[in-house]
Amino acid sequence: MSETTADLTRYLPPDTRSWIPACAERVGWDELKAYYDRVFLLLAGMRPMDEFDIVKSVAPERYGLFLSCVVTAIAEATRYTGNNYHIENKATLVICR
Repeated sequence: MSETTADLTRYLPPDTRSWIPACAERVGWDELKAYYDRVFLLLAGMRPMDEFDIVKSVAPERYGLFLSCVVTAIAEATRYTGNNYHIENKATLVICR
């Protein structure tokens, strides 16, 4: 479990899709797709009870992009793997259950 007091909830998008056009305009479609694919593969590779500590593993300037991608990828990865994923601890952890 993350021992940080960080609160990344401000980076969570309001839904799974509305953030995509503005983000793609900012970083480019190719970079967004490549980053999203890496996030999806991260989730797909998690096993039940695995945790991913965002604060320890993601550069602070990427928190918004990472959390936007993870919110969208959770729905896809859940269908693909059958696992359930949760964003917890003030949006600092992704947990597979």
